[in-house]
Amino acid sequence: MSLSETITFFLFGLAVLFVVAVAWIIFKKRKKWAIALTSVLVVGYIGYYAYYPYLKVSIHAEKYEQVSEYLVTTYPDRKFMVIPEQYEEGDTVGYFDVNDEETPDMGVSLHVDKNGQVQQTGNWTTGEFPTQQELWRGLEFGYGESYTLDRDNIEITKQDEWIDGELTVFALTIDGMPAIAVYEYSRAGYGLMDLQVAEDDLFVSTSAEGHTFIYVDERYKEETAAVLVGDGETISVDAAEHKGKLFMFE
Repeated sequence: MSLSETITFFLFGLAVLFVVAVAWIIFKKRKKWAIALTSVLVVGYIGYYAYYPYLKVSIHAEKYEQVSEYLVTTYPDRKFMVIPEQYEEGDTVGYFDVNDEETPDMGVSLHVDKNGQVQQTGNWTTGEFPTQQELWRGLEFGYGESYTLDRDNIEITKQDEWIDGELTVFALTIDGMPAIAVYEYSRAGYGLMDLQVAEDDLFVSTSAEGHTFIYVDERYKEETAAVLVGDGETISVDAAEHKGKLFMFE
């Protein structure tokens, strides 16, 4: 039982004691009535306290059916995992972690209120520490607007990578446009340092720790690409030679 539930039962118990005390004052000349009322209140309180854990199991099962029906109705072409299916001590009744079966590492938290309405209360990822080569997958959750079940699918694919110690750089395609993501990675933690996504051109560049990184998409048709580097200088890159690969120069 949670702290809030314990406090609620404690306050409810005090209320029962108060009513019992008042009853004995009112019916001090009719002790049988006072005893009967006291018995009803005490037995009712103890009975409800004993039944409460089973009530939570029942309510949770009902809300599980409600959230499952909501998902089937709202997203008929998708399949979801919903947990916990059965209530266990420590869970919060009516709250569920939901993820699309195609994205098991991220999802949303849904709450079914007393009226049967389903609301999103947050989103989550598994929080597992990724390998250095898989850092880019965090963008599937964090890129663009906050993750919801209604958010349009973001297609992100890795095209190439460059790793030197803690510095990790990926050439990506995000919704069809070339991009470069720069990360810092160590045993202590990791973080996204920079993300550049091309807007119109089919090539993109960025600079990090004295290096300039360029990625030219396979669809780029010109022989060369004019790239603006960190110091404002424009350089010409042999696009035909470097297409589809992450290119670095100092």
